[in-house]
Amino acid sequence: MTKAEILRELENHTGTILSFPERGPWGSSRYRGSCSGWIPAFFINKFHVSHMAEVFAGSGTTYDVCKDMNVVYTGIDLNPNPPRNGIQTMDILDDSMDLPDGFYHADMVFLHPPYPSINGIHYSGAMWKDTIGCAKSDIQEMDFETGMNAINYAMMRAYNALPAGSYEVCLVGEIRSKGQYRSMYQNLVIPGTMQQTYIKMQHNCMSGTRVYRNQAASPYALIEHEMIAVIKKPSGYEISYVIPKKYSLDIRDSLYATWKDIIMSIARSSEGILSGDFFYRELEGRKKTLSNPNWKAKIRQTLQQLAQAGLLKHVGIGQWQYITR
Repeated sequence: MTKAEILRELENHTGTILSFPERGPWGSSRYRGSCSGWIPAFFINKFHVSHMAEVFAGSGTTYDVCKDMNVVYTGIDLNPNPPRNGIQTMDILDDSMDLPDGFYHADMVFLHPPYPSINGIHYSGAMWKDTIGCAKSDIQEMDFETGMNAINYAMMRAYNALPAGSYEVCLVGEIRSKGQYRSMYQNLVIPGTMQQTYIKMQHNCMSGTRVYRNQAASPYALIEHEMIAVIKKPSGYEISYVIPKKYSLDIRDSLYATWKDIIMSIARSSEGILSGDFFYRELEGRKKTLSNPNWKAKIRQTLQQLAQAGLLKHVGIGQWQYITR
């Protein structure tokens, strides 16, 4: 496809919701998880890219797009036998291996990583043959947490190589597998400055052809989108990043929970008629009580307020019961 034809199509796409039903003549549709070439083409045009770097080069889609748009390309992939001569074999998770020099000149790096824990898609041993023993670094075969840590490591490595003023663009998905819903975007590291978020509509994907029983009654909707983070590197020295971290603690030790929150949690988690002493025992020594010397009086006050609100029932002197709905 000529550059003029590409630019003519891109004139129709100016918003943050990117919908390209056709993948274009780039890469291979047989390569599972391969995105439409219009996505990298959009960002090349949007940010006037002259040198594109890529991690997880896959079937060569971005390579082909860059060739048609007269953009210099530098790409890496775990595949020991990449489908394009311009893609170099590299394990991004191996810090003993340096990124190609082109990454240090690029004004954009594009990442469309494997989606960890999706059982129906495989790369090593399926899309390509592992002839060098690199399958251990195949993110697709990792569990979600391990895979996201690997993706975030790749994000930081690519970001560190970029010159100031460059952009990092990462396309990730939402995963529902074995009854669990996981958002890659929610767990993605954001180095530098968040420039903007885009939504990519999904078309012609395998999951869209499946028929789910009782879909109308399911609490989940069919996933029809992916998320794209566009990140700008503001300076050459500073490494500034935001990385999500999961916290788990007892609500009785949370400084962000109110007395009402905590008392209701205790009541919901217990059965029968509950005494004031029961609430004292449940909270004694917890962080919520340590900052309030009158915490027992506060418990009694909160119980009375909850009874007045109809959330608890006062069944006797110093006795309370949770009202089920």
